[in-house]
Amino acid sequence: MKHILIGTFAALVSSSACAETYNYVCKENGQPSQLKVDDAKNILRWKGTSYRLRETADCAKYGWRAEKDGIAFDFCTATQGYADFRKNGRMVQCNLNK
Repeated sequence: MKHILIGTFAALVSSSACAETYNYVCKENGQPSQLKVDDAKNILRWKGTSYRLRETADCAKYGWRAEKDGIAFDFCTATQGYADFRKNGRMVQCNLNK
């Protein structure tokens, strides 16, 4: 079990306990959209598409690798509820919906 910082609270993450669901409001080209990370089911849902998740070490703080049908991107979290990812060459910035 390891401690990670997501938003302004600490969360415990392990393979079987303390799984969480995180809701974000993301902006791509100024347009807001909802993004949901379900850590229990290892799914990221954004714009009507569900991606399988696995933890990745490629993020500065903590994050997941989202994958579906050959499309993949790193969803990386930081402090104060901020997260971002690059998809199709565009940066998408997200804030945890508290």
